[in-house]
Amino acid sequence: MTRKFGEKQLVILRTHDEYEITVITGGSGKRFIGDKIENFSNGDVFIIGPNLPHTIQLDENQKIKMLTLHFLTDTFGNRFFEVPENSLILKLLRDSQLGVAFKGATVDDIMNRLQNLMVQKGYERLINFFRLLDEFSKMENRRLLTSRGFRKIKNEDYPIVNKTYEYIIAKFGDKTISLNGIAEHINMSSSTFSRFFKKHFYKTYTQFLNEVRIGHACKLLQETNQNIAQVAYASGYNHIAYFNKQFKKIMGYSPKKYRRELN
Repeated sequence: MTRKFGEKQLVILRTHDEYEITVITGGSGKRFIGDKIENFSNGDVFIIGPNLPHTIQLDENQKIKMLTLHFLTDTFGNRFFEVPENSLILKLLRDSQLGVAFKGATVDDIMNRLQNLMVQKGYERLINFFRLLDEFSKMENRRLLTSRGFRKIKNEDYPIVNKTYEYIIAKFGDKTISLNGIAEHINMSSSTFSRFFKKHFYKTYTQFLNEVRIGHACKLLQETNQNIAQVAYASGYNHIAYFNKQFKKIMGYSPKKYRRELN
C-alpha cells in the first residue's frame, strides 16, 4: 500500500501469506514487486505469491479500480497441487513466488470470473476457482515480475528498503540525484549502501535508476505528445544521446521507434 505524508505518497511495501490474483480495471501508476518497479494501467493482470513484498503508487489524480482474489493453498491439503493433474497449476504457483504478469489476457473474461466467484457458493465456487487457475496455467504469454535470484527481504531491512524506494521515486527526475545523496539520506556510507542496494535489488543503483527513468519515459511516450528531448528531460536526463543509449539498452529499440510502434 501507499500512505500520504503531506502532498507525497510514501511507498510502504507489504506482504501476506496468501496468493493474490489482481486485475486492474481502472487507474494507472507504478507497481513495486520484489526488486522491480514497473508502470501499471487498466487491463493489467498479475499473480503474486506469498510473502512477496509489493505495493502500488498511483499517478497524480488517479483512482485505482481493481479486483483482487486471495487464497491459501493449504486450504486444499498439503500435497493437493502435487498430483499429476495439477502439474501446470503447480508450476504457475511456483512462478508466482516471483510474481507473474499476463500479456494479452482476456481481462473482461477474467474480471467476470472473479466477480462471479464473489457471489457463488459451495461446490460451484470451488470448481470455477480451479477453472480460473487452470486457464491461467495454460497461458504461455506470461513473464516473471522479479529477478530469478530474488530473495525475500529480512524484516529488519524493510525500513531501509522502503526509504530507498521513496527517495528514488521522489527524485528520479532530479538531475542531481546521486548515490552519495541517497546514501546520506539512508545514513550509510556510499560503499555500504552500494553493497546493501545490490544485495536487495540485484543490480547497481545506477542500473535501477535508469530502469525507473526509462519506465517513466515509456509512459510519457505513450500518453503525451512531448517530443523526445522533452521526454528525456522530464525523465531525469540532460543529454539526449545518453537517454537514447539507455532506452535502447533497456527496451531494445530507440524512443522514436518505440513511439512509432505504439502508433
